Amino acid sequence: MTADLLPPPALDAQSPTTAARPSRRRRWGGFAVKLAVTVAALVIALPDADGRAVASRLAAAEPGWIALAIAIVLVQTVVSAHRWRRAARATGIRLRTRTALRALLVANGLGQALPASIGTDAARLALIRRPDRPMTALVSGVVLDRAAGLTGLAIAAAAALALLPRIGVHAEAAPELGLLPVAAAVIGLAPVLAAALLARRRPTRQPGPSATTRKARLAAGAGRILDDLARLGRRPRLAWRLLAPTLVVHALTGLAFWAVARALGLDLDPLAGIALGILLATAATLPIAIAGWGVREGAAVALLPLAGLSAADAFAVSIAFGLMLLAAGIAGLAAWLLPAGD
Repeated sequence: MTADLLPPPALDAQSPTTAARPSRRRRWGGFAVKLAVTVAALVIALPDADGRAVASRLAAAEPGWIALAIAIVLVQTVVSAHRWRRAARATGIRLRTRTALRALLVANGLGQALPASIGTDAARLALIRRPDRPMTALVSGVVLDRAAGLTGLAIAAAAALALLPRIGVHAEAAPELGLLPVAAAVIGLAPVLAAALLARRRPTRQPGPSATTRKARLAAGAGRILDDLARLGRRPRLAWRLLAPTLVVHALTGLAFWAVARALGLDLDPLAGIALGILLATAATLPIAIAGWGVREGAAVALLPLAGLSAADAFAVSIAFGLMLLAAGIAGLAAWLLPAGD
């Protein structure tokens, strides 16, 4: 999980292994739950599709369109790195473009390839950490970046829903689609609410020295995040400078989905592909499965037939989109071989 690439917290010196075991068990327990949800969601979605038709669609994929989709995802990563640099600068951290891009490419690759134990946010923190960069500022920059990303996703999902009638999809046929922007907004608010709770938390009993240090560190970090978020709220121009690239990022996600659909020979209008891709990406952000697998396919089988696709085509394009993201992530791992550029 996210703690694996960061130094472990200070543990009680009398029993470090005892304290570490429950944390490791919780991580693997969380992974087991996500794996079960992923498999269950795929199994539930697959009966609605013809397995042979799905395999036939995937086998006929055109490499040129897949390569274009991967290129779009890489451009998306460049835009994301630009947004992260702006968020980091708002917390007093200056990152070079090469440094931010390298960290994002590697972190995204690890997030796709090793979802059981590596979190993308923890990975990029580890990749840019230096003695002269306070961890509280680094974490705050990542939280600002993440909050901007999910806020933008909620806006993009709402816009995509509004576009559905123009592409012949009536949202009233699937009223649960209206929950997607709400879900993205709630997920985006989660780190803010967590920071608020940590900043206000007070021990109800006298803790030991190590616990006091940990709680003080957590409270200080949470307070820093809230201060930076409040500063962002007072500077709408800066907030827009984070939100604008976010909207570009999500539009590129939809464009990559459209390219994958074209690779499978599906006749989707570009605007329809972008809108549907954004909605599927929103569903995949729900933190209940591994890298969105299963949840994305279930959403595809429920949503894409409303746009005229068969269940088999919907399942196939979602699987192909996930495999394309996996390929792009693994390709990004090559950036680990490049100099850090600090």
